[in-house]
Amino acid sequence: MRSILIFSIIFINTLFAQNIPKEELDTLSLEELMDIKIYSATKSYQRIEDIPANIIVLTRKDIEKYNYTTLDELLKHVPGLFIIDDTEHFQIGSRGSLGSSFKLMINNNPISPLRIPRAGTSNRNFFATPVESIDRIEIIKGPQAVTYGSNSMYGSINIITNDFNAKNIITLGKGNNGQEKVFARINHKQENGGFTLNTSFFNTEGIKGDLKDSFTQTEYNKNPSANKKLDGLLENEYKTVDFSHRYKNLTTDITYSKTNYGIYIEPTYREGNNVDQVEKTLAFTYEDEINENLSYKANLITSQKNYDINEVNILSSTSSLVNNHAEDKRNQIDLHLNYKLNEQLRFLLGATYERTSYDFEGTFNTIANTRKYIFKTEDIYSKIQYIYSDKFEFNAGIRHASRDDFTINFTQDNDLSNPVLDQIISQKINEKNEYLPELSAVYHIDSNNHLKFLYGKANQLAYSSIEKYEVIKSNEINYLFLSRKYQINSSLFYNKAENISLFTQNGKNLPTSSIGDKVTKGFEFAVKYKPNYNIETSSSITIQKTKNYAKSTENYGPDFSPKILSKFDITYIHNKTRYSLLVDYISKMEASIKSGTNQRYGKKSNHNININTNINHKINKDLSLNLHVYNLLDRDNRVPAGSTLTSFYNGAFTKGREVLFSIKYKF
Repeated sequence: MRSILIFSIIFINTLFAQNIPKEELDTLSLEELMDIKIYSATKSYQRIEDIPANIIVLTRKDIEKYNYTTLDELLKHVPGLFIIDDTEHFQIGSRGSLGSSFKLMINNNPISPLRIPRAGTSNRNFFATPVESIDRIEIIKGPQAVTYGSNSMYGSINIITNDFNAKNIITLGKGNNGQEKVFARINHKQENGGFTLNTSFFNTEGIKGDLKDSFTQTEYNKNPSANKKLDGLLENEYKTVDFSHRYKNLTTDITYSKTNYGIYIEPTYREGNNVDQVEKTLAFTYEDEINENLSYKANLITSQKNYDINEVNILSSTSSLVNNHAEDKRNQIDLHLNYKLNEQLRFLLGATYERTSYDFEGTFNTIANTRKYIFKTEDIYSKIQYIYSDKFEFNAGIRHASRDDFTINFTQDNDLSNPVLDQIISQKINEKNEYLPELSAVYHIDSNNHLKFLYGKANQLAYSSIEKYEVIKSNEINYLFLSRKYQINSSLFYNKAENISLFTQNGKNLPTSSIGDKVTKGFEFAVKYKPNYNIETSSSITIQKTKNYAKSTENYGPDFSPKILSKFDITYIHNKTRYSLLVDYISKMEASIKSGTNQRYGKKSNHNININTNINHKINKDLSLNLHVYNLLDRDNRVPAGSTLTSFYNGAFTKGREVLFSIKYKF
């Protein structure tokens, strides 16, 4: 492997090429980047310093400086975030919590809901979005309930893939660990709009490891014929198509993604457990101005997600039959008006209607189960912005979130040879209504310095629950400094999450009691420095302290809540070659607590230190070669036992060193 790296570096640097103009290498200053107007934060177009939220924006140029291989790798380098791959989900960690909901969107269109009553699907289709397709990504930290409703408890992530001004792209990549990448993009801009087509294929053999290094000896010997290594069990294959068309005021978005991935369930036999998940979305957005003070936007989304495991190999007998099949369909309509009363007062008024249906069928040996239901949500929301002066502005908003009552129909057949069902149950779920507010004040100290005082309340369905909701109340002071060379984003935050499930079931998706509260106090500091076009560096640190407060006689320390997160990135251009280095640090984390006990599933994780490097060489303004190395030191970073990986006493494995060589052509 070392010889491959050395040869690749020498090869890239010895290629001859014409001089590349500076403007082709890096044209935007940090201050110019801040002129971008963002829609996803408030459902109105605003500059970053005016948005009443803690927001991070990465453009295509930012992303290409480091040429991340996958979306999860990109998000790992966002200040304050960490990502854990539990083989089923990419769990997003933020502000003392892991796996709490972010509203995930592509081109301002929310993807299929990930948390629905007594169910939930993987977010892997979203994470299959190819990095090469991203023109801009907008990450908002903090509750977004007024803007997007339930299940946006810790913020939102919006990916923009339809910049018609971008060039056409073809990328081919090949690497170790079975990595194969193909990406193609076609763009066409017209007088009244244009279209973008992104399509991709990506494959990797995934996480590997010997379970003897992770299980206790007793657990390792428990099932002698079960798989003892992860090698070959966790392959990931992604196929995506993303099409966006705009004609005058109407935008049409079509997305299709198919993911095939292995999940680990203890014990796993034979070829493992392969999931096929397909997500299809069609969205129409129409926006117009009635006059200079009044505008509106209507958004219609219809989507379908299918989750299929044809053979769950968790029983030793080859004659056993275990499978899962689920389908959820969603139709959503959102309509909102923006009205400017005068230079000081602006209003937003909106309504969202969503209808979700869920259909599940599962077989466990001789027992078959089904679960079906349909429910609707009808929300109204409003925001007001009052600009007191050039220095001060105040914002307030509220959403009335309403879910109707509905019935879940369960069936069970204990003998598949007999068509008569053994059990039929209909469970009535009561309606739910809640008011979710937000308040903020923005103080523009001067053109460079800005202070934001933020409060928000949000909720999310407790994972695998039917009607239990977790609630968060968040307070934050955010400081933003913008200049031609520096950008500083710093926050003090206090979060109180209520009705939290403090325990984890042993390898099950059964709901646990929502019996606790979780309080997190923290400080985030991120700085980006760009003295000239040759060099740019950024660093961040998050220091946080989380405590659990059980509604019982005992309190338990939090799981998956690192006290320190730190990032450091630097990129440097020399002639026609860009060299980039990325460092990611996560402090030790506690394992999950066993349900009904005061014991944990495993030991603390080690300090996670991950170093990535990237070398990009421009042969000319359109053609470039790229060498990307993930986990350069091949460090054995572990994450603690929990989530779906409760058997990993010594910590669950993460990815080892991965090297990807690619060629990109823009035209």
